[in-house]
Amino acid sequence: MQKPFTYTLLLAAVLALAACEKTPEDKMESAKESVSEAAESMGDAADDTADAIEQKADEVMGTEPTTGEKIEDAADDAADAIEDAGDDVKDSVDGQ
Repeated sequence: MQKPFTYTLLLAAVLALAACEKTPEDKMESAKESVSEAAESMGDAADDTADAIEQKADEVMGTEPTTGEKIEDAADDAADAIEDAGDDVKDSVDGQ
């Protein structure tokens, strides 16, 4: 009496595992996503490498911006942003 019960459990387990298996379409979609992610990672790595090469070249050539130049650039960017914001406010008021 135990053999039929064992066979039934074994059949149920096999069917459950077969139902969990990915279809070929699912596998293909998963592979596409993996390739896309890998390509994106390679692109990011290439960008990082280019940035590192540029920084190293600047250091070697002595053209690395000084701290004062960096602060001046940041101040210029802030001034431009404030000016743009003022223009936007003026345009909003003029539009009313």
